[in-house]
Amino acid sequence: MRNKWIVGVVLALVVIAGVAAAYKLTRPSTGAKGLSGKRIEATFLAFGIEPETAAQIKMGAPIYDETGKECFTITNITTSPAEEDAFDSKGELHIVKHPILKDVVITAQSIDAKVTWVYMYGRDKVLAGVNLALYGDTWKVWARTLTVHGLP
Repeated sequence: MRNKWIVGVVLALVVIAGVAAAYKLTRPSTGAKGLSGKRIEATFLAFGIEPETAAQIKMGAPIYDETGKECFTITNITTSPAEEDAFDSKGELHIVKHPILKDVVITAQSIDAKVTWVYMYGRDKVLAGVNLALYGDTWKVWARTLTVHGLP
């Protein structure tokens, strides 16, 4: 009878410890102590956007998340004619420059420290390969995250 109580108490402690560990690992507000605190630099590609919108993206300007919180500062911008696929008369595929639309590569540094292994951008996570909506003061673009680097 006494062994049943001991086994029950040990199982209850294991379950409580598991729930506490899961809670600590999934809390985004504090994160893991050894991994938090570094800022990131991310490179985004906004492809096929209007030239008027591309002209509004300026160096040093902030990038906001969907809630209006300032998250990034733009450190570099590269604009080029948008590339698109086209077939020639033989049916071969070629990449050609679009006569109007622009591709914009935006490099930006985070303002806040990242939490654990990911930088939270509103409800989204900034990871390489992810598509995000980037908001400026007077513009909004849909962009693919090309690279993410931690800053010292």
